[in-house]
Amino acid sequence: MADEFTDGRGNPWEFDPGPPKNRRWARLFATTPNYRALGVAMSGEEEFRWHFGPMFYRGRLQDNAVRVLVIGQEGAQDESLSHRSFTGGTGGRMQFVLNHLGVTHSYLFLNTFVYPIFSQYNGLLPKLAQDPRSPIARHRGELLDYVLDRNDIRLVIAVGDAAKESVATWIQKHGGSADPDKLHESDSHRLGAQVKALGVLHPGGASKGGAVAGIIADFKRAIRQVEQWETDAPGWLPVDSGATRKPASSYTYSSAPIPFRDFAYGTNWRLGRGSTSSNRKDNQVSIQLFAKGGKYGDTSATYVTPPASTSPDSTYVPAPGDLPYEPARTTYLDFDPGPSKTMARLLQGGSAGRPWPDFASLGLRANPSLGRGPGYRGRLAHPSILVLADQESQDDLFTGRALTGNVGQHLQAFLRSAGVTKRYAMVRTLPVDSMGDPIAAVTQAVDHPATRSILREVMRQAQPEVVVTLGQHAERVAADEAPPGTPVVNLAAFDPTLPANGWQAGLDALEALTFPRDAPTTPYQGGREPIPRGDLPFGTLRWQATTGDRAQRGKIGSASTPNYFKLRMPAWAANSSPTPLTSAEAAAIAALKANP
Repeated sequence: MADEFTDGRGNPWEFDPGPPKNRRWARLFATTPNYRALGVAMSGEEEFRWHFGPMFYRGRLQDNAVRVLVIGQEGAQDESLSHRSFTGGTGGRMQFVLNHLGVTHSYLFLNTFVYPIFSQYNGLLPKLAQDPRSPIARHRGELLDYVLDRNDIRLVIAVGDAAKESVATWIQKHGGSADPDKLHESDSHRLGAQVKALGVLHPGGASKGGAVAGIIADFKRAIRQVEQWETDAPGWLPVDSGATRKPASSYTYSSAPIPFRDFAYGTNWRLGRGSTSSNRKDNQVSIQLFAKGGKYGDTSATYVTPPASTSPDSTYVPAPGDLPYEPARTTYLDFDPGPSKTMARLLQGGSAGRPWPDFASLGLRANPSLGRGPGYRGRLAHPSILVLADQESQDDLFTGRALTGNVGQHLQAFLRSAGVTKRYAMVRTLPVDSMGDPIAAVTQAVDHPATRSILREVMRQAQPEVVVTLGQHAERVAADEAPPGTPVVNLAAFDPTLPANGWQAGLDALEALTFPRDAPTTPYQGGREPIPRGDLPFGTLRWQATTGDRAQRGKIGSASTPNYFKLRMPAWAANSSPTPLTSAEAAAIAALKANP
């Protein structure tokens, strides 16, 4: 099913489940130092763009899966949206280099900083990055050492000056000598008997006039060095299965798209296309995603200013140590790795004989470059309740999961009232954006035989005890396609003024049914709850999927556009103060400032 949006990326049903839950990765990520407060303590001002959180890695975290480790400086806004490193323009350039070397699977990307920085790598930032007393340097060293512990690393590539210094710091920590500008001559064997290190110019420097030729020459030099090492020790760096290594002479300054297997399931396809696909707005508190047909930095799209949301929902209770702009630190294993392989293929239209229809030909305006991601949420293996719902917000585009905006948060509280807090699943009637499209077009898309075939098979495989519908299209589908003998409960359309009144009939109908519950039933008061972290992919921030709708589709003039979407953090999180440093972090900063 390759097309211009999937070509070179593998299959959309391939995905990264996140850190293996039986290894230390998630725990190490959860012990990230307090970047924001460290920067403020060092300089008196914000050094890091903290609003959209950290991005920890991209690539393989499974044991013995990595031969090439790529280290950069930091991520940018595309990485903030994907919660993965090296997914924007620089990521596309480096993906092309790896492909050129025949390394298409066995790689891992990390960075000097897990948060983006303001301005340039200068001032106090090199000290925070490299001084062995710095909590940031120590934590990065733990991550890098764990890569060595779990893999047979052969090649380390440092991208840009900060990364070159980070690799030199790492080698020196292991007792070796390393010049950041001559990593190929360093004592990299201190990291492992077969480990070699290389430094390359940052490909982002091509934006400066006349720099492209120098970058091309530098990458050709690095590739020739790999060729020489392979000649000296044949088999030192094997090519990955199905890949081919090309000579340095044929290298060109190009980009390659990021494979789907490097992203969490449901990530919109626009991210990882090989170039930058978003830009920051509103003084850091929002990011605008542009689809094909949009462009970087375009200010023509307008958005309604959301409510102030000066405080989180009453049920938002972060554990001690958690930060609202990071994934959970205390319950760091509480994330959704994604659906089963069979269900992932089915939901993405990859099952034999069950492709999704061409939605554009049916009259939907959804931009195909955004893909078909947020089709489900919850647990699709024999749920007590399967909620079949029409789209209710644009938040799903940014979380990769269904019903994560305001209505989904209300629905979460409703399910708790019904006595179901874990044994549920949610499936959208359409996997693409259809809000605001003509009812006739949406009806035609939902009733298309291909759409019905997928929804029917999802419900058949899930085997729910009860199907609950939300929306006129979902109600029609359930009436026709629900598994025989399965009760169907239809909820009224969501009423933002009196949600409890509108949904009470549905709650009464569920009360009369017998099915497994995992909590006591309680009256529904009409409130909402943050979406459980266990429903969301690894990397999702604590403020995401909370406090109502956080995403919008833009308008150009008076008409909505399928080319621009904006994710805005809630004001209560944006206006938060830095969390105090731990005593150890404070002591480290005092030492750094006392003895520069």
